[in-house]
Amino acid sequence: MSDKRAGSSLAARIAIPFYNVSPNLLSILSLIFAALSGILYYMGDLLFYLPSIIIASGLDAVDGEVARHQGRASLKGDLLDHFIDRYSDIFIILGISLSSYGNILLGLLGIEGVLMTSYMGTQAQALGAKRDYKGILGRVNRLIILILLAPVQYLFRYSYSIFGLTLNPTTFVLLLFFFLGNATAISRFARLYKTI
Repeated sequence: MSDKRAGSSLAARIAIPFYNVSPNLLSILSLIFAALSGILYYMGDLLFYLPSIIIASGLDAVDGEVARHQGRASLKGDLLDHFIDRYSDIFIILGISLSSYGNILLGLLGIEGVLMTSYMGTQAQALGAKRDYKGILGRVNRLIILILLAPVQYLFRYSYSIFGLTLNPTTFVLLLFFFLGNATAISRFARLYKTI
């Protein structure tokens, strides 16, 4: 499982009830709930999206803690965790993008920003440096934004059109993922480039 340092003390407390559960099972369950979250948002069911994305985020936060507690942290587990995390990102953002609130073009841009952020974080480790978790749009921050999105979108249903682009909380988040995701990726690249 991955060493998700941001929010690790909170994750350690949340992980306690799961200490006897397989960490790989927790990772797989997080993927299932992430996919369900994308489907629910696509269907416009913000009420059920919210607990689904909270469960997906919680399971994603604790799998690494559980693996370390059980002495089962391994490269295979780390690989599985990152593999599942990227699919989870894609499923959630795609569902949001294809929803009646979203925009597929902005969704593709948002996915690009998120994937580049994650890529540069692990690329540092691949080149012999420490994995880079720094930056404004790390995974923990993204998940917090995705959790807050449902109540904000529910409360602020109004849309504004600017240059033919419909702006609402959902499309704003997709734009945020594009701009802040790429800013995070570039800052990680710059730090890595200085150290190799």
